[in-house]
Amino acid sequence: MWNTTFFVIDATIAASLLFLAIASFFKQGYKNRLNLLFAEFSLLIAFWIIANHVSNYTFLSNQAATIANYVVFSSSFGSAIVLMQFIAKLTGAHKLETIVKRALIPLLIIFVMSATPLVVAGVSVQGDIYAVVFGPLIWLYAIGLFFAVSMIAYGITYGLRRDRGAVRRQLSIIRYGLVVALPLVMMMSFIIPLTTGMFWVTQFGISPTIILVFSLYYGVVRYHLFDIRLAAVRTLTYALSLSVLIGLYFSLANVLSNTFGKISLSINQSPIGLVIVVVLLILFQPIKLVFDRLTNNIFYRDYYKTDELFARFNQILTSTTSLRGLLERTAYEISYTMKSEQVFFFVNTFDGHYLTSGTAGHDQLTKEESLKLQDVYGQRSGVIVAPMLAEDDPVRRLMLSHDIELMLPLFQADVVGYLCLGFHRTSHYTTRDAKVLRTLADETIIAIHNNLSIDEVRRSNALLRQMDKEKDEFVSIAGHELRTPMTVIRGSTNLLERGQLGPINDKQKEVLSRMSANTKSLIDLVSDMLDLSKLETNKLEINFTHNQIDDLVNAALAKIHVLYEAKGVKLSYQGELGAIKTDSDKFERILLNLLSNSYKFTEPGGNVMITSSFNHAEHSATITVTDTGSGIPSKALGTLFKKFSQVDDYLQRQTSGTGLGLAICKELVEKLGGKIGVKSKVGEGSSFWFTMPMGTDEAN
Repeated sequence: MWNTTFFVIDATIAASLLFLAIASFFKQGYKNRLNLLFAEFSLLIAFWIIANHVSNYTFLSNQAATIANYVVFSSSFGSAIVLMQFIAKLTGAHKLETIVKRALIPLLIIFVMSATPLVVAGVSVQGDIYAVVFGPLIWLYAIGLFFAVSMIAYGITYGLRRDRGAVRRQLSIIRYGLVVALPLVMMMSFIIPLTTGMFWVTQFGISPTIILVFSLYYGVVRYHLFDIRLAAVRTLTYALSLSVLIGLYFSLANVLSNTFGKISLSINQSPIGLVIVVVLLILFQPIKLVFDRLTNNIFYRDYYKTDELFARFNQILTSTTSLRGLLERTAYEISYTMKSEQVFFFVNTFDGHYLTSGTAGHDQLTKEESLKLQDVYGQRSGVIVAPMLAEDDPVRRLMLSHDIELMLPLFQADVVGYLCLGFHRTSHYTTRDAKVLRTLADETIIAIHNNLSIDEVRRSNALLRQMDKEKDEFVSIAGHELRTPMTVIRGSTNLLERGQLGPINDKQKEVLSRMSANTKSLIDLVSDMLDLSKLETNKLEINFTHNQIDDLVNAALAKIHVLYEAKGVKLSYQGELGAIKTDSDKFERILLNLLSNSYKFTEPGGNVMITSSFNHAEHSATITVTDTGSGIPSKALGTLFKKFSQVDDYLQRQTSGTGLGLAICKELVEKLGGKIGVKSKVGEGSSFWFTMPMGTDEAN
């Protein structure tokens, strides 16, 4: 019974390895050196298994048993040589590959000798099996086998220490299989027979390899040791479908036989059998579709639809203006979709600094490392794959030090940054992944530039607000500090000018008069600057009340009519009765500023008219100040209400002024809920107007 059990196990090992070897040739896999080595290993294991069982059959002649042992020893030694090359190739360790290549000729010589009397001198019956009589060079065979096994162990250890990602996981799976299987195979197939002479254990020597078979298949399914998923999926799909159909066939046969008695279900003897076959053929495709979906969910869990990925990606790019948040969400999307251990961005900002953002716990490049990458790769675009770089490549070492498998430089005129992907969590990245990443990178570069521009504008605005705040503080402090001494100077000048401190002559009086006028202009300028600063920072207190418009206008006229009379300019008012909602003090200042402006530019004998009217549809009142002065050039009208807006020095040439009066009027009018404007023609005069909201009839 045990012999039969182990024979079944050994047959399963041979069949499984041969299927894996054949499947690895699909999709032109035969061009891959790794696949060819595995196929050779599988064939040698199959020869070993067959010869191992044949060599123990005592009904064979001594010569036949000896030949079978030649095959056992040569195929087992050959499988060790091929497995050694397979591990060296899988790890990509150049030093190991060099050692294996140099040792290959001596090992092949031993391989040839193992099929001669130099290693197997013959056989002798030991109980119910044949025992091997070792030849004189068995010690050389043992040394060669020990060397091959040592190189296999070294290659796996080196690869686990050096490699990352899918290769490391594949090596881990193979290591677990070999660590358990290889010692058992060596003990039962070689060491125990050689040291104790008990050859009966050799019939079980190959069976522990089943553990290696399980690990290899797990590596294929879980970590893509060979890209045979398509073959595996289709084979499994058809096998399951046929199993279900066979089960249905016999179930229907059993039900019909129990119902109608014994009926022949052969399609040649009974129409019922033909009907069942037709039904099963009809059911085959639906059953296969069910198993297609099932196997796809198992084998293609890492598959993603590019259209859906791009849709999610575009939504991320358009949903935030925070660069760090955008990069973090993008990194998580790429990591989730492509099964990356980590994803992060390194981005150079406009101010010479850099930003790094990505999945939780990601590694970070330094500014120096990014400059090193730029020096090495310059303006080269495309995906950089760490395992594909030369072992002594500094970029490879840099990437592996940060657990980066893929790196994609982000270019737009210059290096914007880098998109870095860690190792694949289950297998490896594909050409399709690289194409998708390039598309995503192009869109990301645009989004990064847009966000950097927005951030730059935000920083500029913040700087401007800070500068504006500092300006307001300076104006406030300077204004208060200047106004006090200037008031003292003007008061002292007035005392001297009136002769209260002693007699003065006409020349002195003229100088003192100019000093007083200029000092007043400075005081007015400081006052205007303080008021404008308060208006722009919303620090000027506004008190709305309901006032009769004629009362407000007459109050302003009472304060300025003396100036007009002294100059010989006629000042009059004509308007509708009604109430407006305004701040009486601020209204008076607006009107006095406009009247002062007309006073300056109207020659003696001229007229200045104030009119008021109400627009009940718009619920507003319009106050207009019209003069017959010199007028304003049309090109100056656009900037007239801006600070210091004496365009082309026109106003300055006509009369002195701070250049702030009209700007203050505009700010005050808008604070009070109105609008202001001007119409003018050179040589004919100007007409300034402003509006105020209508109020109730109850005046204050």
